[in-house]
This record gives sequence, structure tokens and C-alpha cells, in this order.
Amino acid sequence: MFGNESQKRHGLMAGLLNHDEDARVCKDIPDEACRQVAGNRRWLILAQLATALAELMVNAKTVLPWLLQAVGAPVWLIGWLVPIRESGSMLPQLFLGARVRQMPLRKGAWLWGAGLQAICLVLMALAALLGSGWFAGVLLLILLALMSLSRGLCSIAAKDVLGKTIPKNERGRVTGTGASLAGGVGLLFGLLLSVLGDLPLWGYVCILLAAALVWMLGMLCYRHIQEYPGATEGGVNGWRHALDSLKLVRSDAAFRRFLLVRTLLMSTALVTPYYVLLAREYNGGLQVLGGLVIAQGLAQFASSWVWGRLADVSSRRVMQLAGVIAALLGLVVWLHLGMGGTAPAGYFAVVIFILSLAHAGVRVGRKTFLVDLAGGDKRTDYVAVSNTLMGILLLVAGALSMLLALLSGLAVILVFSVLTLLGVWLAQGLPDAQANS
Repeated sequence: MFGNESQKRHGLMAGLLNHDEDARVCKDIPDEACRQVAGNRRWLILAQLATALAELMVNAKTVLPWLLQAVGAPVWLIGWLVPIRESGSMLPQLFLGARVRQMPLRKGAWLWGAGLQAICLVLMALAALLGSGWFAGVLLLILLALMSLSRGLCSIAAKDVLGKTIPKNERGRVTGTGASLAGGVGLLFGLLLSVLGDLPLWGYVCILLAAALVWMLGMLCYRHIQEYPGATEGGVNGWRHALDSLKLVRSDAAFRRFLLVRTLLMSTALVTPYYVLLAREYNGGLQVLGGLVIAQGLAQFASSWVWGRLADVSSRRVMQLAGVIAALLGLVVWLHLGMGGTAPAGYFAVVIFILSLAHAGVRVGRKTFLVDLAGGDKRTDYVAVSNTLMGILLLVAGALSMLLALLSGLAVILVFSVLTLLGVWLAQGLPDAQANS
């Protein structure tokens, strides 16, 4: 009797891990890769856990501004953190994608990118410890730019490896689960910051070194992924391939609309620093930073796995729902504070929680949509074109936000909320990427 019960429990766990009862388990991946799905799923989730946790620990929207203040960097340098962090990882992807396309096994590109990011973090720790003022700030920005370039390499390879090793209708779950676990661990990091009255410079150095260690742990996990060789056709390098790849924007209507929607929905990321600036204006201090980090981690933990499961049903609907949440939040905050409302303790922690929840949905939705829309070996070019164009548009949007910020942070929040709503409306015309082909 007990043996039968044990067998039943084992069978239930195996079914949850492998989904063998689903006839679609091998959809959109090679037959030989099906035998490795369960193991690859576990290693991908652990690697994404490490990636998301490391990025949370050195977040350009929350943690790094405090670091630059600690080394005495001028305010104008702090304003470049988010544009460099985001656009630096996107701009070169059209050219990096051509190089990655030459690699039959693309997890090696991810490992190179992760290793370079770990090295950059160690060098950032040395720059913060040994330098000060504008000189240390410039060094940190240069290393952040190099780190962002490495992040772009990881981004291209990660989506391609995910598409080659995990079947359709399961990819969003893998992405969401890793992000949720990272959010849960990130809560401990936020709690540590929130109980500290102040953090000396060596404390920030320890954070940078710890993030580098997390990246190395992620590399150990990623090495265990069993990836089968993929096609390398079209793996030419340089401007010619870049121009050929850009033809996708003209020839693929669904991809073109996705780019427009993604451009508008990236407002959920660009608007975050302006909420943080308002939080510092109303109630500064390291405890506020800890509260914001906790809010980000809690939102990731509470929502990403849900977004992932929903994205496997309809990634388009996930982007729309998350966009509506972010836009309505911005309009409510604009009305409340614009009419002279107060911001009691914990107000901005709640705001950042809701915004992070929405942004997690946008990220999981757009990643799952793009991977499933491309299919096959076109995936690398789709990701590279998408991210490169987003890098250019991000700089344009960043310049726009700086002009709007001359009026007020609330003006930026209002405009980005309206743009997000426009993106939600345009997403209605996107195809259902999860539908059977």
C-alpha cells in the first residue's frame, strides 16, 4: 500500500516536471531535445534566478544612484545611469546577433556575457573603493556601459537557448518562475538595507562583489544546459548583415507592430526613476531605498510566475493587462500628488510594488511573445533587431523625459502613462503568438 502511494507521488512530481501527458510537449523544438527538457528547465530556472537576483542587487534605478552618491559623484552623472544601463545592452545587438548566429551552440555566448559582467562588477568595486568624486563616477559609468554590452550578449543567447531547449507553451513559465524566485531572495536583500541606518562605502563594495559571485553561480548552472547545435546560416558579420536584418521591419507586419507596442510599453521602465526621485523628495534615507528594493523583490516574487503561466496562454493579453495597471497607477499618482496630496510612510513602497508588478508582466509578456512569434532559427535576428532599435529609441525617450523633467517629475509620469495606454490599444492588433501554427 505504501509502495503504491509512493509511486503515485513520484508519478505526480514527474508529470509536473515533464508534462509528458501533453502531446504538444515537443512543439517548436527538435525531437532530440525533448529528452532533455526536464533537466534543462531546472538549470534554466536556476540560471535565471541568479541573473535576476544579481541585477536586483545592482539595480540602476535604485541601488546604483545611492552608490554614486556615496563616492561623491555629481548629480548629472547619476542621471545617466538608466539610459546607459538599458540602451548599452540593446544598441549593439544587431551586430552581436550576427556573431552569435555563427555559433552552433549559443550557450557559450551567454557564458561569455555573464563572465564579463562579473568582472565588471569586481572592477566597479575597486573603482568605488579607490576613487572618489567625478572621477570615480565616470569610471563607474564606463564599467556600467561595458557591463551593459555584455548583458546584450546574454540577452540574445538566452532567448535563443530558451527557444531551442524548452517547448512552446512552457517558455513563459520558465522565465516567470526564475524571476519570481529571484524576487523572493531579493526580499532578504531589501530587508537588510531597510534595517540599516546608513551604509558605509565598503558596504556598497560588498554588494558589488556579492553580485559578481551570484553571476558566477549562474554560470555554473548554465553550463549544465544540454543544447543541441542549431543552424548557422546567415552568420555573416558587420553592416551588411545588419541592413539585411532590418528588412524584417518592413517585411513582417506583426513584428513591426510588436516593435511599436514595445516602444510604448517601455515607459513602464523609464518612469521608475521619477517615482524614486519623488520618494527621495518626500522622505529620503537608506530605509526608503530598502523599502523600494523590498517592493521590487516582492512584486517579482508575487507576480512573475503568474505572468509566465498567463503568457503561455496569451502573451499579448499579458502585455495589455500589465500596461493598463502601470498606466492607471501613474494617472492616480499624478492626480493625487498634483492636487496637493500627502505621501505618508510606505506610500512610494506601495507605488513601486504596483509598478514593478506591472513591469514584470510587460517583460515576461514581450519576451514570450517575441520568442514564440519568431520560431526556429529566425529567433536570433528577431531579438537582435528588436533590441537594437529599442536601444536607439530608449535614448530618444530618455532625452524626452529629461526635457519633461524640467517641468516636474509628475509631468513625466503623466506623459509616460498616456504613452503606455496607447501601447495597450495598439497591442490589440497583434497576432496570437501562442496559437497553433
